[in-house]
This record gives sequence, structure tokens and C-alpha cells, in this order.
Amino acid sequence: MSKLFLLNSKNGLGLLLVALFAFNYAETQLEEQFKGDSTYLQGFQTAQAFQEMEGGALFKSQHLAPLWSVAGFSFSYFLLLPILLFAIAASLWKTPSIRPFRIFTFSLINNYILSLPFFIFFPVPERWAYPDSGAILLSDLLSTQLIEWLRPISGLDNCFPSIHVSFSMLVILISYHYSLKYRHSVFCLGLSIILSTFALGIHWGPDMIFGLVTSVLSFTLALNIDQRCAENIDQPVTQSNFTAIPTPPPKVTSTPIRQKNLVFISYRRDQGSEVARIVQTEMGRRGISCFLDVENLGAEHFGNRLLNEIEAAPNFILILSPGSLDRCTHPEDWLRKEVAHALKTKRNIIPLVLNNFQFPDSDTLPDNMKGVERHNGVSYSHEYFLATFDKLENFLRTE
Repeated sequence: MSKLFLLNSKNGLGLLLVALFAFNYAETQLEEQFKGDSTYLQGFQTAQAFQEMEGGALFKSQHLAPLWSVAGFSFSYFLLLPILLFAIAASLWKTPSIRPFRIFTFSLINNYILSLPFFIFFPVPERWAYPDSGAILLSDLLSTQLIEWLRPISGLDNCFPSIHVSFSMLVILISYHYSLKYRHSVFCLGLSIILSTFALGIHWGPDMIFGLVTSVLSFTLALNIDQRCAENIDQPVTQSNFTAIPTPPPKVTSTPIRQKNLVFISYRRDQGSEVARIVQTEMGRRGISCFLDVENLGAEHFGNRLLNEIEAAPNFILILSPGSLDRCTHPEDWLRKEVAHALKTKRNIIPLVLNNFQFPDSDTLPDNMKGVERHNGVSYSHEYFLATFDKLENFLRTE
């Protein structure tokens, strides 16, 4: 199986995730076979140190927790994390670019690689399994089977660092990095998982703290890996200030097949043509096909073709700089016609704002353009070029 398939296809990355969880299962089973008395003694000594670090906190009143809170925390710990991981994976899978899913995949892989040496060489029993802590496994008040379902993939002394905490933090980081629609809900759900690790009497304070640290390290490494993949595998195109290297024209065959574009790029030629080419080039590098009039128009009536292309593409990127809309008062202005048609056909309009452009008052816009000023846009930044296009890409509809 080639490196290109694993790193540059969503199916390959999906296989890496399956391999990760399969390896975790096998490693946990193998680890249980080789544990001896010295392992348990080392774990209990570490647990004693952790309890001293926490000030000797005891969980004497833990059993008095209302049953509804026990059920809520148990749901968060045992069920919510896999649901959240699957939901984020599905959301990133549907994005046009492979990069968000690749970052998600390598964040989890990096986190496991960083945690594995501690699981093997630094055993720490769960809080409830250390008698002097006074804690009970609160989920046992509902069912003793809950922890048994988890045990094949999480050893009793694989407590440090907390995978529940680190995986929850990773989905929060990824959700905010890509401005996912439900990122604030993901934050609340992830926080409930993190709190459940403590409330149920499972994890120690140091477990949780180090879990947060490993998640940040894993996410940072994943960003670096993704950037290297983009540079070495995804055939990057370098760019400098408003300069793009044009892609070579495709070879014309006897029976050309027209590719459906995901994006229509609208711009004022005397103000945004260079940025329009940059958008087309960078989106093309990410596997997103864009219609740009100077590149894609043939010898046909350009007016009808432009309107048809707007209807065919679900996304409409509107490049705006100061003065771009000044000539839209003229009924025959083509930027006005393009925007009006995008509004009429309910395209996903994404303004790309240059040089601190500000929309004029709605009352000054032509009637068929009113409403465009309410669309959420992206500010173009040469300094933060990749972040600009990551955000722009995240705003796109795939269908």
C-alpha cells in the first residue's frame, strides 16, 4: 500500500484510523499478559504521589451524588466520546479538501504515540482502584458492565495521561480551527466528557492536566505533518504578494469531458484579477475546481455562459476591495448582474474582503443586490495566507 494512498486519500486516512484502534486493542490485551507484581506496586506508589499532589483529597461523599448526575456523567464518559469522534470525522470527511480530515487523523495518531510509553512504563491505576483515595467508580451505581465494556481498549492502569481528556480537547481544537458550525456545542460536550473523568472517580488531576498537554502537542504536530504533506505530496504552487503561478492548460482530447465547478469566482477586473487567479490556483491545489472567466470562457456568448456557470456552481466567491461596488449602480454592470443572479439562485455567497473593504449601506445598493452585505465573509491576508484559505474552504458547500 503506497504512502500516497495513505496520506493523500480519505480512504487511506480512514484505514490509518482503523489500524490505530486495532493496534490499541491488541496492545492493551498484550500488556495485560505481561503485568507482574512490580507493575502494580509501581502504580500504587504513583497513585499515592498523585494523591499527595492533590492535597490528599478524598471522595467520601461521592456515593451521595443524585442518580441523574451519575447517569449524565456516565453517558458522557462511556458513550459521548465515541459519538463525538465519529460526528467530527464525518463532518471533516464531507469537506472538499482532504486536509481537515488528515489533521484529525494524525492528531489522534500522534496523541496515542505520545501516550503509549506512559501506559507501558508509567502505570497509574484509576482513582477508584486505589483504596486510600476513598473513591468509588460512580458508574457502578448504574451498571458494573459499563466499565467492563471499556476495559478491552483501556487498561486499569493506563490512566496517565487521560485519553478521554486529550481526545475531547482535540475535537474542540479542530472544531475551532476550522470554524465548524457546531463548534460551541462541541466545546460544551467535550467539557462534559473532561469533567466526567473526575466526577466518576476515574482520573487523577495530573492525568487530566497531561491529557490537555498531549492534545495540544498532538494537534501542533498534526498541523506540521499536514503542511509537509501539502508541500511534498499535494503538488503545491508557491505564491508571493498577489502573484500566482498559473497551472498548465489541460490537454484537449477528442471527446473533452466538462468538469463541474464547485466555485464561481466573481471579481472586478481592474481591482481583483490577480487575487482571483490566486483563489483559483490555491483552491485547485486543494482539489476544488473553480470557474474563472478568463480561464474557462470559450468562443461563446459570455453573458449566458456566466449566468449558467453561476447556477451550476453551489458556491460564489465575491472578491471585494474598496470601490468594487461603485459601478454597480449601472444596470448593465456585469459584477452587479453576477451578484444579483447568485442571490436569485440562492448560491452560497462568500465575500473575500481585501484592504479593509466595507459594504455600503443597504439603501444605496440596487434592489437586486440587497442582501449580499449580510453574508459572512473572509478577510484576505497575505501574512496569514494558509489560514485565509483554510477558512474560505471551510465556508464552502460540497453540493
